[in-house]
Formats: sequence, C-alpha cells, structure tokens
Amino acid sequence: MNNMNSIDNNAIILSSSDEDISKAVRYLQTGKLVAIPTETVYGLGANAYDEKAVKSIFTAKGRPLTDPLIVHVTDVVAALKLVDICENEAKMFTLLADAFWPGPLTVITKAVSVLPPCITAGTGFVGIRVPNHSIAQKILNASQLPIAAPSANRFGHVSPTKASHVFDDLGISRGVAAIVSGDDGDSMETCEHGIESTVMKLDYTNRSLKVFRKGAVTMQQLEAL
Repeated sequence: MNNMNSIDNNAIILSSSDEDISKAVRYLQTGKLVAIPTETVYGLGANAYDEKAVKSIFTAKGRPLTDPLIVHVTDVVAALKLVDICENEAKMFTLLADAFWPGPLTVITKAVSVLPPCITAGTGFVGIRVPNHSIAQKILNASQLPIAAPSANRFGHVSPTKASHVFDDLGISRGVAAIVSGDDGDSMETCEHGIESTVMKLDYTNRSLKVFRKGAVTMQQLEAL
C-alpha cells in the first residue's frame, strides 16, 4: 500500500501501530473522517457527537440523509449512555449485549437527545453496537468517543473488506482523512464475517425483536436467546 500516499485531499493509509492509532484518534477528535476495520466490514467513522463530521459521512458516501447511521461504542456501559430507555428495557438491552457483544449485532432503540438528529435520520432511534475487533476497540478506547460508522463505501456499492477497497471507492477526493489498515498478519480478525452486522429493533412494549437487516448474527441465535 506504499503507493497510496496522500495527494492533496486524498486519504492516507495508516497502520495499526500505536503511533498511527494516535493519528487516527486525532483526526476523529478534530472532526475528520477515518475508515476503520471491524470484524464485519470496514466502517467510515466520525465523532458521533459532532454533527458537521457526521454529515460529512453522508457527503462522502453519497448517502441519503433519510438513511440512519450505526454508532460504535466500547461496551454496554457506553451504549447505555446513548439510549433513553426504561429499567426493564435496559435489562433486555443488557441481555442482548451480554450474549452478542462485542460482535456483529446492532440494536436499535430510543436515542438520547445529545446525538445529532442526522444520525437517527430524524426518527429519534439509534442503532448501536460494540465491534469485536482489536483495532476498532483501540480507537474507541483511545478517543473516548462514540463513533458513527456505516460501511466505508459509496452508497449502493459493495461493502469493503480490505483497506485497498476503501481507498479505491472513497480514498480519492471524497473527504476521507485516513484509512486504518487491518490487513496485516497480526489482524486475522479483520472483516472475518465479510458481511454487515445484523440490525434489530428492541420492542419492549410488544415483547418482540424486529430484524431490519440480516447479518452475521442469525435469527436462530436471536430466537434461542
């Protein structure tokens, strides 16, 4: 990937070294976009509290503002700070988290008002997950930020499973500051699933789980729980 150097406003490729992780964190903390490897696909990340940064995700991807974003966090404690749910709902939320997090399950529930409306597409509901990937977790822990991160590709394109895929689709003049590569031999868990997370909505009132997107967690696993 040495040939993919930064030219003008093209994305730079970062490694998983501590120094490069720190660079990625600084980009996120200053409102820039960073593509991050996860165990599902690469995500295009921004500080979830920064409305301008979050809107730049939509611009980079060509994604309609009516399509909400998933927010990634370090753990269930961080997740509960972003949701507005009652005690019984929190018990169900935690049950799901204990069973499937860190991992490829996104849980949709009511969002706290501090999150920008563009994340929820004005619905008031947010999808949250805890990624099961060492690099993603390092970035989340070091930044101490929730990170909004849909797949790191142009809207409607195939979701990327390598840093080179992200660069080819978004790395040139799309406003992406950096791509953190997880494609070396020490990151075997990078995009091991190769498909997006399962997205489900928690409906405590009707005691039901509604799956909006099938993914790496199966309906059979959810129904068994």
